[in-house]
Amino acid sequence: MLLLNLNIIAAAFALMWISLLVSFSVKSKKKHTPISLDEKEEQPLVVYDNSVQSNPAIFSDWYELLEGDLKLESKIVFNPRWYRAAEGYKEFEGGCRSKGVTVVKESNLDFQVERPAIHFDDPVLMPLLWKKGYNIKVVKGRSFTDILSEVAPFTLIFLSVKDDGSQALNHKWQEKLANYGVHKLTREYLRSSYINVIWKKGERDYISLYEEVSDNVISKTLKPGHKIKGFTVPIHLEIKSAGYNSGNVSSIRVEGKEYSPDLRGMNVVVYDLMDSKVKRVHRVDTFVSVYEDNTIYCGYPEEAEL
Repeated sequence: MLLLNLNIIAAAFALMWISLLVSFSVKSKKKHTPISLDEKEEQPLVVYDNSVQSNPAIFSDWYELLEGDLKLESKIVFNPRWYRAAEGYKEFEGGCRSKGVTVVKESNLDFQVERPAIHFDDPVLMPLLWKKGYNIKVVKGRSFTDILSEVAPFTLIFLSVKDDGSQALNHKWQEKLANYGVHKLTREYLRSSYINVIWKKGERDYISLYEEVSDNVISKTLKPGHKIKGFTVPIHLEIKSAGYNSGNVSSIRVEGKEYSPDLRGMNVVVYDLMDSKVKRVHRVDTFVSVYEDNTIYCGYPEEAEL
């Protein structure tokens, strides 16, 4: 009888281990679900970007908002990037306090009972807000296409994706970006690698000199004197992109110097051919947004009217 009981116990343990292994196998095969900015039928993910943002915190737009239409019942959500601008943030927080506007951390927001309208400039919050039943609108900021359109003629634009650069690009934005030389990057390439070297030849003439998207790491080197699509490359350029599953890195080296912010989404470097130097560096977290860093958003409950 004792032997029989031991056999029963052993069989039970074996079944338990088999169940655990099967469960783990099923979970490991799950894929990422796309996040949508405009198409509400898609279920958003709550995915956070833990990288340190390179662009400095800019409070001038916030001050303008405080002096304008910001309602007192609204709350401003603290951005961890503000820690890197301690003096500026201290002054800004004092300005908010004098206006009766509360600055809170995301962890202290009450989405169940209070459901406040909030203002924020960290796109990482977007998936969380969608999950909580919030709508989001842009209050002040520039889109990816704004950045590209503001570039002066006779300029090179280097694009390199880290992690993912396509999830926020619905059909509307794909059509817009095609006018600026971005053709191959679509939502079907979720978390893929992507690079593009664009020559802005004229006011509205954008020529993609080299564009590639892949599930693998992409690296491209262009040397001075290299001819491509009627353009002679004047610099030494090394550009690299590795999506989430192939290395998770962005690199844009001009004459040996690194300029890529190496942050999630689209890393953008603008090189002025007339002045022979890098003029601007941008990052657009195209995993969740089509607007650049420092853009101010308003999040409000779906049941509210603004």
